[in-house]
Amino acid sequence: MLGGALAFAVLAGCRREPVAATRAAGRLFAETTGGMVAVDLAGGVVERRFGDAVPDGRWRRMHEVDGGELKVRAVTTGEVVGQWVLRGVSRIKAISRSGDVVAVGPPPGPRRSTPLSLAGPGGVRGLRLDGNIEPEAFSSDGQVMYVLDYLPPTAPDRYRVRMLDLADGRLYPLLTRDKKVVPEGKEEEMRGRGRQAVLDAGRGVLYTLYTHQPDHLHTRDLIAGHDDEPDVHAFVHVLNLEQRWAYCLDLPQPFGLGPPDGHTLALDPAGGTLYVHNATSGRVVRADTQDLTIKQSTIVPVRPGTRAYALAGEERLYLAAGQGIQVLDGPTLAPRGAWPLPGAARGLAAIRGEVLAGAGERVVRLDATTGAPHGSLTLPGLLAVRHATNPA
Repeated sequence: MLGGALAFAVLAGCRREPVAATRAAGRLFAETTGGMVAVDLAGGVVERRFGDAVPDGRWRRMHEVDGGELKVRAVTTGEVVGQWVLRGVSRIKAISRSGDVVAVGPPPGPRRSTPLSLAGPGGVRGLRLDGNIEPEAFSSDGQVMYVLDYLPPTAPDRYRVRMLDLADGRLYPLLTRDKKVVPEGKEEEMRGRGRQAVLDAGRGVLYTLYTHQPDHLHTRDLIAGHDDEPDVHAFVHVLNLEQRWAYCLDLPQPFGLGPPDGHTLALDPAGGTLYVHNATSGRVVRADTQDLTIKQSTIVPVRPGTRAYALAGEERLYLAAGQGIQVLDGPTLAPRGAWPLPGAARGLAAIRGEVLAGAGERVVRLDATTGAPHGSLTLPGLLAVRHATNPA
């Protein structure tokens, strides 16, 4: 028990048994060793199992490749609302913001050309692109798909972000932040690892945190003629899905120097502030998403453990690592408390008035302001708390 709070067992199936009332209803999504599950928070039981399904950006539909078929299920009912037959071994690569179009393709690996399928209301459209291509996201108008182009294709050690015009099937460079075409040979090529991405669905902007970037120069540096290696080991790649431009927000050291899993980022609900945290050093930065500059930096106490998670509320920033949560004031980064967890941190989510924190194989429900326990539930095989929705 957490501070005397009631614990709620998550059943292996969808069988319901009497459980104690919880503080607030809603639906929790979590990754487990058995795949994605949806948990009914009012009853404390697994409501639905989705296997290796991938959610759309609004968590309304789950997409899964099953036995050569792509199936789309409604989250609320589990009903199949879309189904297409696929050719070859395919994995889900990207889903449009509406959830209507899905890009599927082969597993990652060296290759000279890439077969892709786009499944949607009009059926399945096949494409074969030269090079080693991995879809990443769609524009909201459905005319462009953003992809990672791995170089060299058969032995990749770097990649660049490009856009695929779905009308002519050709790849093009992104625009610069001032909406100019990137000159030939000036596209930035990235190395390292994309640690985490968050989408501002309202504004159509994708933020991806990259760590460990040796020998990397940004497009703006290449255009300006700078060829000196910058002393930067991590940055946030900002991709405007609407206006088709990209920009890299450099992060100061020690970002990028610790383990990748110790880095995390979060976007506030209004989309105006981006937070990045390096749990290994304790460093936290707050950046403005309008001018894409870092406004403030601070250090929080370091907890043992390598995995870090962040959740931004309207007025609070929650940083989970090891067996605890550091709570900061969102606008100022002033400390607002430290909340212990009964196990290793495994993700954060929020519903009305509560923070849901994965801790070992439990999910604890905490008052979003005080940290007071509202209850907990056991979720065997929990890997990460992913998302939560308030009741309709």
